[in-house]
Amino acid sequence: MKKVFLILVPLLLVSLLAAIDFEFDGENRTRGAVYNNVNEKDGGHIDNRTLLGINALYRPNLSMRATIQFGDVVWGGFGGSIPASVPISAYELYLNYRFRNTNIRVGQQYWKDNMSLILDDSFSGVMITNDNLAGFETEVGWIKALEKQRFNSDDYNYFLLNMQRGTPIPWGLYASLGWDADYVNTNKDYTHITLMPYLSYDTDAITCDANVFMGLHFVEDEDMEMGIGAAAKADVNVGPVVVSGDVLFAIENGIAVLSPYYQNGLYIYGINEHNDALNLYWDNPYSNNNDTVLSLVGKVKGDITRNVSAFGAAGILIDKGFEVNGGVEFKLIPDVLSLTGYAAVGIGTNDGPTNYALGTTLKMNLKD
Repeated sequence: MKKVFLILVPLLLVSLLAAIDFEFDGENRTRGAVYNNVNEKDGGHIDNRTLLGINALYRPNLSMRATIQFGDVVWGGFGGSIPASVPISAYELYLNYRFRNTNIRVGQQYWKDNMSLILDDSFSGVMITNDNLAGFETEVGWIKALEKQRFNSDDYNYFLLNMQRGTPIPWGLYASLGWDADYVNTNKDYTHITLMPYLSYDTDAITCDANVFMGLHFVEDEDMEMGIGAAAKADVNVGPVVVSGDVLFAIENGIAVLSPYYQNGLYIYGINEHNDALNLYWDNPYSNNNDTVLSLVGKVKGDITRNVSAFGAAGILIDKGFEVNGGVEFKLIPDVLSLTGYAAVGIGTNDGPTNYALGTTLKMNLKD
């Protein structure tokens, strides 16, 4: 616990002594599951972690944010106790400066593309946002994706441009250029370019997000490779229930990704919001893939009572398997504390393994 105080106390003192306003937020999550692996061997674990965030306003146009993560701690992984070596990491550490209609953010910061296909995580770098550049909200970013040997020219740098317009139908364009000066320790340059136009549509009855993406891959002394694909999500409110569909398609090579978090609603053949650590076969299959990828998922969710809802999904990941899952979510304290129970079964194609997952997730939102 000594490390916890060494990190938090200076942050709190800076916020209290120098800031004119500050607020706290965060999340506590505990989850447990039993499941089997690709060899159908049974197992399971419980883990928990806490996120604590501080927003400190120093001037009307100058602020700071710090988010610290404690965990993920696997229960019993250290003999059942939490020693001094418990994982503690800085998730966000940035300064935010506002100049007229332009925002400049420097440091470790969170950002996501509209469908989390490429990035949905914190990164180290600089993000400049202009509220109205020729009618578009425009973001220009530099990401230090990987610092390798400090005295060699072997780092991985990533540059992105994101332009979006909100009316009449929200749409935009994401473009990026990545340069890895020592690709997988081969002493070869790897340059990749990604183009991804997208649109969103949101009404009381229908919500829809759709992307088309193209990736160009240039490895030194090798032929250029190209990948294309598309993704779409739709939610339709049909009275007491919401029916959803999720489609993801990509030919070989796909696109380059940094730290994506695309959720298709499956546990075994994808990523699910209730437990993102159970998937066995996903591994971002639309990135630098050797074969065509197709994920098709249908979902349904409805309220049983005011604070209890049920959900289910069925879907396929081509050449991997078919999954059916479902569960119940309890809002123990609305907007603060929730408990979710779920179960999933996956059947592998071509006599592949049969996998299962059964678990619960307890979440609490922290607010000042």
